Amino acid sequence: MRTIEIGNHKIGPNQPVYVIAECGANHEGDIETAEQMIVQAARGGASCVKFQTYTAGKLVTRTAPRYWQDPEVNAEIQYDLFDRYDKFGEAEWRQLINKAKESGITFMSSAWDEDSVDMLDELGMTAFKIGSADITTLPLISHIASKGKPVFISTGASSISEIDAAISTIRETGNENVIPLHCILSYPTQYIDANLEMMVWLQSVYPDLPIGYSDHTLSDPNMTVPIMAAAKGARAIEKHFTLDKSVRGNDHFLSMDLEDLERWTASLKIMDEANGKESYRRVLETEEQPRNFARRSLVSRVAIPKATTITRDMLTYKRPGTGISPADLYLVVGRRLTVDVPEDQTLTWDLF
Repeated sequence: MRTIEIGNHKIGPNQPVYVIAECGANHEGDIETAEQMIVQAARGGASCVKFQTYTAGKLVTRTAPRYWQDPEVNAEIQYDLFDRYDKFGEAEWRQLINKAKESGITFMSSAWDEDSVDMLDELGMTAFKIGSADITTLPLISHIASKGKPVFISTGASSISEIDAAISTIRETGNENVIPLHCILSYPTQYIDANLEMMVWLQSVYPDLPIGYSDHTLSDPNMTVPIMAAAKGARAIEKHFTLDKSVRGNDHFLSMDLEDLERWTASLKIMDEANGKESYRRVLETEEQPRNFARRSLVSRVAIPKATTITRDMLTYKRPGTGISPADLYLVVGRRLTVDVPEDQTLTWDLF
């Protein structure tokens, strides 16, 4: 599996999980809210904060129906919803990229048209994200990949042939830095539909690429699904982020907040430490003393005079393990002592 570098982070084997806080349009078109989301994502321990860059008129027709659930919004047409939050231009995106740099977190956005791709690239964005809905928009994928920067690509609602065509399109530009993300294109995704085993399968199909997960499940207090994804091998995990999950509309209701993010990244740190770097079993430094004092040695059951030939019934085994191992019992039986040995003495090789 290749290792892909984005800013100060590496994505790949034996690397911490790359955590993407997906702000989307949860900023509601307000630049100060967007900046505060960046600050909180950085405070919560995310590796990257991600937005969505689009122009409603370049994305949807004025009659395209809405396909996602939102209990607080009655609009049935996609255009009306996208146009509501289509507020940021080049100046605002530059401001947000600078805020991310100031906050010590990587900035990324899903660019949904070629003009947005060019603008973000010129502003110095270090990686791109392609959403599940655009996995068959091969001309856009090719344009993004041609920038030569790492590309995350979600695979929701896709067949393996569609995924393969998208990845092949990226590679045809000479760009090998691809991070496919398992994803279920359902908002919110029910736990029974998350199907994290699909992610494991995806890794078997693309063993040379770091595989991740884009999560649309509701955030439970333990952040169970993202934690499970990490345990199953996800090298990057994206989850929607908000300042306040109680805000009506948009993706707030299925997002994590700062408290969720802090719990999640703290758990990931523990998981990373517990997983360790050892790929084979050896005795660790921290085990040396317990190894010596918790194991057993051969011990004299009775007092044994010098020159006595040792028999099995003269021996037992007790802690500590600083003497002859019980595994060598029958290497001791039949030997003669060179000194007197009292009862209950740990036996060592220099006694024979």
